[in-house]
Amino acid sequence: MDGLIYIQLIGGLIYLLMGGDLLVRGAVALARKARVPPLVIALSLVAFGTSLPELVVAVQAVVAKYPSIAIGSVVGSNIANVFLVTGAPAVIYPLACAGSSELRDSVLMVAVSVFLVLLCAAGDIDRTGGLALLAGLAVIAGLTLRALARSYVIEKKRRAAPLEWVLGLPTNNWLIALFIGAGVLGLPVGARLMVEAAVEVADHLGVSETVIGLTIVAVGTSLPELATTVTAAVQRHTEVAVGTVVGSNMFNILAILGTAALISSDPIPVPRSFLSLDLPVMLGAALILTLLIWRRRSIGRLAGALLLIGYCAYVLALFLGA
Repeated sequence: MDGLIYIQLIGGLIYLLMGGDLLVRGAVALARKARVPPLVIALSLVAFGTSLPELVVAVQAVVAKYPSIAIGSVVGSNIANVFLVTGAPAVIYPLACAGSSELRDSVLMVAVSVFLVLLCAAGDIDRTGGLALLAGLAVIAGLTLRALARSYVIEKKRRAAPLEWVLGLPTNNWLIALFIGAGVLGLPVGARLMVEAAVEVADHLGVSETVIGLTIVAVGTSLPELATTVTAAVQRHTEVAVGTVVGSNMFNILAILGTAALISSDPIPVPRSFLSLDLPVMLGAALILTLLIWRRRSIGRLAGALLLIGYCAYVLALFLGA
């Protein structure tokens, strides 16, 4: 029986990732057929696509009355994005991060992280907190849209590039419909399987659901970002890797946690351990990445290796504390 739980966890993750991947491919292909401007595609479908697994898992977790998995997956995903998703490709090939958009967005990422820390320090995250997070998302989306519109010719190529490297887009109308349909069906099925299995795994290992959310669920749902950045590093197109991480971290906090808090029937509880370990690590990771970006130099292999070591140390501290 124990082995079946782990098989269900892996199976749920596969459904989740494949569903998100197929839905994004189909949606982007449909948008291109409809002659939607590349800027709109880059801002919405591509950016939203890599965070779909986190969003669906968070929604499923609060609906199933496991809110600790929802907040754990968001915070854990942000930590994994900086240490793991940035560190792994940097070891393969130095990551370029001197663009003006990264400089601006990194500061916004730190501000959003500080806001989450303050929100959690004030107590549980209720619907008012969820609305505040979603309002922050609207503000940042507006600022990003205006900035990209000013430099459309330069940015559209750079922002849309990961799509060309990682995804193969369908062209046949029936195939597009099949991709979208499979994605819509696969995402909720995968999320339900993964959340149920994560609860069982936590019980089997004798740790809290929060710890599983911070580690297994967080890393699993961060795989789209990891795939994008590693592929970019392998193909020497590292100018998009850091921007992917920064954008994903802001989206995780504002959109995913905001949506989860808004639809949850009860406020999302903030475990005490979050204030002493996880939130400080998340904020510290955001500051480290921001400092690396503001050096206006590439993130090299040594920095990448140190980031990976930092993530291993965090996970070790997490399980030792549990």
